[in-house]
Amino acid sequence: MKIKVAFLPTGPLAIAGDVCIVVDVIRATTALVGLFDAGSDRVFVGGFGSDVAKARAAVRENGVICAELDDGSTPLGFDHEPSPSLLSRLDLSGRSAMLATANGTPTILAAVREGAALVLLGSLRNLNAVARRALAEASSRNADITIICSGQLRNSRVAIEDSYCAGMIVSQFCELAKDGAVELDDSASLAHGFTISQDSAVKVLLGSMTGRRFIGNCRQNDVEFCALINESTIVPVVAAHGEDCDHPVYLLDAY
Repeated sequence: MKIKVAFLPTGPLAIAGDVCIVVDVIRATTALVGLFDAGSDRVFVGGFGSDVAKARAAVRENGVICAELDDGSTPLGFDHEPSPSLLSRLDLSGRSAMLATANGTPTILAAVREGAALVLLGSLRNLNAVARRALAEASSRNADITIICSGQLRNSRVAIEDSYCAGMIVSQFCELAKDGAVELDDSASLAHGFTISQDSAVKVLLGSMTGRRFIGNCRQNDVEFCALINESTIVPVVAAHGEDCDHPVYLLDAY
């Protein structure tokens, strides 16, 4: 199977039929893992600027809705900003949640739109679990794997933290796959090479443009939270509405 990395979710992605892992380390995909770790039974995702009334209707009365403005703060009518460290501390047992961010959730929507066979959501916190799941799914489907990085500034620029996470996932594939079962294309080799040249995840994230912006907004704890590796075994899966699976993520507009 071929392993590929898209450093931005801009089209054409050429991912039709692939098992895809969407990565948005300092926000969306880490927050989604955190929502399930906090006990949520399902999560809806929408694009940046999602409608608050539609979000509230999806999660019902006891659910939580989370979104951000360009400065990372919470827009009017939403319960929380999509802070991974904050959301993971909530008690969401048996409750639904909704998430919309500037980069990560639009990337999820793009992966579905471009015809991915399956979309998994990955981060440093569920690194090993998402790599194992992706390999198993790709093997059973005889499919390739594409890791899609969300980038920054409304998906317009490469984000070093997402590229680092993609390289970490590629490293996991190389360790887990047997007998040369995976073939890295140039993009995967590039991400892998960058990752193995770095000292630590926390240094990469704190030194990234996104990380520096979050530190300036007094959110360094979020950056450090996102840099922790293998803290969760949960793998969120994008599902069709009504589809029964563990840790389902539904598209808000498909509700």
